Amino acid sequence: MRDLLAHGATIVDVITRSTYRGWFAVEGGRFVEVEEGEAPSPEALPAARRIDLAGAVVQPGMIDAHMHIESSLVTPRRFAEAVLPWGTTTIVQDPHEIANVLGVDGIRWMVRASQGLPLRVLSAISSCIPATTADIETPNASIRPDDVTALASEPGVVALGEMMDFQGVIDGDPHLLAMLAAGAAAGLSLEGHVPTLTGPELSRYVAHGIRSNHTLMTPTKLREQLRKGLWIMVQEKSLTPDVVDAVMALPDRSRVMLITDDVMPNRLTGGHLSRLVERAIEEGWEPLDAIAAASLRPATYLGRHDLGVIAPGAAADWLECAGVGVYPPRRVVVTGAEVAAGGAVVPFDAVAPSGAGTPDAAFLATPFETHDVPASLLVLPTGAGRGTVRARVVVVNQVNSFTTLEERDVRVEDGVPIDDDLALALVIPRAALRGDLPERFEVGLLSGLGLARGGWASSFAHDSHNVFVLGRTPDAMRAALHAVLTIGGGMAFAPDGATPPVSVPLPIAGLLSDDPIADVAEAFDRLESSLRDAGVGVRNPVLLLTLLPLTVSPDWKVSDKGIVDVARRRVLPTLVAS
Repeated sequence: MRDLLAHGATIVDVITRSTYRGWFAVEGGRFVEVEEGEAPSPEALPAARRIDLAGAVVQPGMIDAHMHIESSLVTPRRFAEAVLPWGTTTIVQDPHEIANVLGVDGIRWMVRASQGLPLRVLSAISSCIPATTADIETPNASIRPDDVTALASEPGVVALGEMMDFQGVIDGDPHLLAMLAAGAAAGLSLEGHVPTLTGPELSRYVAHGIRSNHTLMTPTKLREQLRKGLWIMVQEKSLTPDVVDAVMALPDRSRVMLITDDVMPNRLTGGHLSRLVERAIEEGWEPLDAIAAASLRPATYLGRHDLGVIAPGAAADWLECAGVGVYPPRRVVVTGAEVAAGGAVVPFDAVAPSGAGTPDAAFLATPFETHDVPASLLVLPTGAGRGTVRARVVVVNQVNSFTTLEERDVRVEDGVPIDDDLALALVIPRAALRGDLPERFEVGLLSGLGLARGGWASSFAHDSHNVFVLGRTPDAMRAALHAVLTIGGGMAFAPDGATPPVSVPLPIAGLLSDDPIADVAEAFDRLESSLRDAGVGVRNPVLLLTLLPLTVSPDWKVSDKGIVDVARRRVLPTLVAS
């Protein structure tokens, strides 16, 4: 007796990249028979349930082999509720956001909070915590090689997460090499992050056993990295016509897959990995091959031959769709159980082992003791009155997070720039908000953002997740910062010093909410609308603002130490000495 027999299906074969009319049977959460043609009679093959799919397309569940749950600002259970209706059935999370705040305890919490969900969650151990050294920015946590060894025994841990310090690896940094050695000794897949290396330097990086790269692709980069044995993870920003053409021109695409990396909550309500498959097809990626890049290939990369296919013995993860590449699916099934239907998740209870993954665990709170920061600490140290200073200015663009640096004469009044194009910016270490404030903070200048008024503050600020504050006036900046601190962490924008700020509360480690994704997305949309109303014209305002403190992202960023020259690993003051 089979648990289920489905007939009349148009089955997607991601191995031969073809479709056929057929039927399949499921028992104990796995496919048993998967056959072409008409199904046997109930007498010949009894099943507890038989369904006629009437020609609907059946494809394997989709697998996201590299992503960060925290980027969606919600807990694992809320993330599962959001992505299952779109056909993502397996993910590999790298919880390096919470790891940067809570270290080993944060990783362990995310791993355990991801167990017992209808979404299959595998995990990576974050490798670069902190992302840089203490002379570049103040860290909140660290992960060491012995931590990798201990965490490797946690359920579902399969990888050492992206090795972002590629320069340190090729320079032979002992700590980084020990991290890679610990990951390899534990039998973990070693994941890469290599945006710029090429030639012999890239070879030396890959030679440490690193298997993959997911950074921004170009056709030339894609071909070289494939040649050197890397698996290529294509995220949405890389789905350009020239990259898709280069993928389609490959005689063997078995090492090319689709991944999401980061998805903000307001975009998560409209798709997940499904969005990338749709976008890839729009750009010219052959549809069945795009589905294979989101199912079979990530499964093969992970060594999970029981996933990513509609085939005998594989886990019964499948989507019923109205057509090839048409989402959301009508039905989503994981290990034989229906987990979503009609674009809505089937309600479930998430029970973590011994309660270890519950979102109300005491250590997850963000205890900011200081709620009021004087406006005098949020301005340039130029003194009272008007004048002109020579200053370094970080310049943003309207397309991506790449930045440049300029030196210019800046007119100031009481430490605030008069130029309408300039905004004040600073990073406050979390530790400084738990006790006595310092005499001053390192305040920088940003140009090109388009911000005409208001202030921004966020405890979600890549990668160390100290508190990033930005704005046109110290009063507005102070109002936004006060809002973030009093809600125990989150994001806030204050149009001025008097109007109540718009905020997204993130009380779990100052990074996450356990509210339903629709509620978080609605608050997030309000926040982005407020930023756009204030003149910020970039495509994804909040994403950009969370990346401006990311001190491993080219080329100039802001930290609590000053302006960071990412390439040379040095810190510069904002004011140029005369």
